[in-house]
Amino acid sequence: MRRLGLLGLFTLALLVAGCAPLLEPGGGAERELPSATAAPGVLVFSDASGALLLNAYLPLVAPPGSVIGEQSYEGKTSFSRFSNPQDFEAVRRFLLTALEDAGWRILESATWEKPPNLFQTTVRIEKDGEQKVVVLRYENGTYSVEVREG
Repeated sequence: MRRLGLLGLFTLALLVAGCAPLLEPGGGAERELPSATAAPGVLVFSDASGALLLNAYLPLVAPPGSVIGEQSYEGKTSFSRFSNPQDFEAVRRFLLTALEDAGWRILESATWEKPPNLFQTTVRIEKDGEQKVVVLRYENGTYSVEVREG
């Protein structure tokens, strides 16, 4: 009984200190990841808070823990390549939430998988009558996000 009390006090101390692991809605522990960074020599847009963006027009924030190694723009369309320690499903959920947080409505989403090295989700989004297509791809350890006209 005493061990349970000490464990409870230790957990409470971690929570108060802000050091406890984050919990996912499903109940699994999730480690905190650092903010996204850009590889040396890669120019990346950021929002007003300093968060790096995979697409400045949407604006689509890069998932925590990402290292952006390549980024190109042509008007409102873009292509970004990055690494991230999270699995495909976690990155996919993060990007869908980020799109919704930016005010985009998800019209359709389709995922194609060929485990363990190839996963792709194609999402059609809409905001104020404008449509875009966002393609998240994971191939052999590298992620890419392409934003193109809808």
